[in-house]
Amino acid sequence: MSDDSYGKITDEGIAGLRARVGTGFAGRQPWRTEVTRDTIWHAAHAMSDMNELYTDPEYARQSRWGRLVCPWLAISAFDTLRAVGSAGTVSGLPGVHSIWSGSRYEWERPLFEGDRIHSKSYLKDVIERPSSFGGGRSLYQAYEALYFDADNRYVGKKIDTWMRIERKKTAETRKYGGSERLAKWTPEEIEQFRDYYRSYKRTAVRYWDDVVEGEAAAKVLKGPHTGTAEIALEAYFGFYLMGNEVAYRAMDKHPHLFVPNEQGVPEPPQRVHWDMAFAQKTLGLPGAYDLGLGRLGWMCQSVTDWMGDEGVLRMIDVEYRGFLYLGDVTWCCGKVVRKYEENGKALVDLEVWTDNHLGERTTRGKATVELPKRHVQASAGDR
Repeated sequence: MSDDSYGKITDEGIAGLRARVGTGFAGRQPWRTEVTRDTIWHAAHAMSDMNELYTDPEYARQSRWGRLVCPWLAISAFDTLRAVGSAGTVSGLPGVHSIWSGSRYEWERPLFEGDRIHSKSYLKDVIERPSSFGGGRSLYQAYEALYFDADNRYVGKKIDTWMRIERKKTAETRKYGGSERLAKWTPEEIEQFRDYYRSYKRTAVRYWDDVVEGEAAAKVLKGPHTGTAEIALEAYFGFYLMGNEVAYRAMDKHPHLFVPNEQGVPEPPQRVHWDMAFAQKTLGLPGAYDLGLGRLGWMCQSVTDWMGDEGVLRMIDVEYRGFLYLGDVTWCCGKVVRKYEENGKALVDLEVWTDNHLGERTTRGKATVELPKRHVQASAGDR
């Protein structure tokens, strides 16, 4: 790679990426391969989703599932799209920044304690689009992963999409303003958030028969967001969090991946999610911002807290429409838009979204859940 192409979206770089479509990631070690009790416990805490199906073994044994269930979005940790010591999820175009733009996940069933999961992962598509934020040019890279259990039975899939933009140009445009945008809170306001957390209750059981089109899903509060919360989340999924020998081995493979910090020490660009000054300097943003996957996990909670213990989250598909900066508050919301039966399943479609404390819609999407009917008992095969 020439120095002239570093950090730039070029025709040659795009052609090189398109040549990789359909190919996987030979030699990468998945971040996780087995669903242990610790795996489930850590996922629940990383996403701050303390559902008893995830955290209380005795409660889970008494449920339809008969054992601990893993938070639904944790399936994303079981593929080779992210592997510490590699270039990370989004490869190609060294020095060109990546921002999560959309996600679609589908499930046949949840993950259970004791599952061993493997995947097939690959670059699915490369699309070029104009971008005012990216200084006129951007690229979208979509990656797909298919998940299977130890008996090679299909468990689910995901398609995650990232927007690639040139850091220098985003820093010049400063489309989203300066640090004056960042939220500040009084002790009284923080206490109001604490009261909401204290009083929040999820639904334990919901029957399809009782669902009414137009009714609201659970309204889940997340935040005010902090760098500590961001690192807790990213550590679970294995995003670029490495140091010392592991980091320098990664630099040997991908010398253009790391960016020197204020002390001249190379660090992964992932620190835009907790390092205010770095995000402001390199991207021209008001401050550090959240990881799209974390926000999706919160939206999953809004749906699963509404559907109850016996529901199955079949699909969620969202677009990330705005940044969530450190200090921001997010409300995860949804409403029922359709109730129907299909192929013997009692299904509900929901519109889902997130709003920040300023009333800005930062994410929008849709979800589908399967619910039990009052006269139908869960079969032993579901356990």
